[in-house]
Amino acid sequence: MDLTTCPECGAPAEVRDRHVLESTDGPIEHARIGCLRRHYFFLPLEQLTSAGRGLTRRTVSSARDTAL
Repeated sequence: MDLTTCPECGAPAEVRDRHVLESTDGPIEHARIGCLRRHYFFLPLEQLTSAGRGLTRRTVSSARDTAL
């Protein structure tokens, strides 16, 4: 399970799933998150935080690989 903080209220939030979307600058990895206060977002990974640091593609990919 990947955790981050809610961009609206700062409560703990879970990364529920990830998708790569194409853009004119190349593919961008996005994550769907939901917090304890029932706020839901679909954001680029670079906008998420985890333990005070940015949740990067490498962190998410390695966490996903170890879960399999």
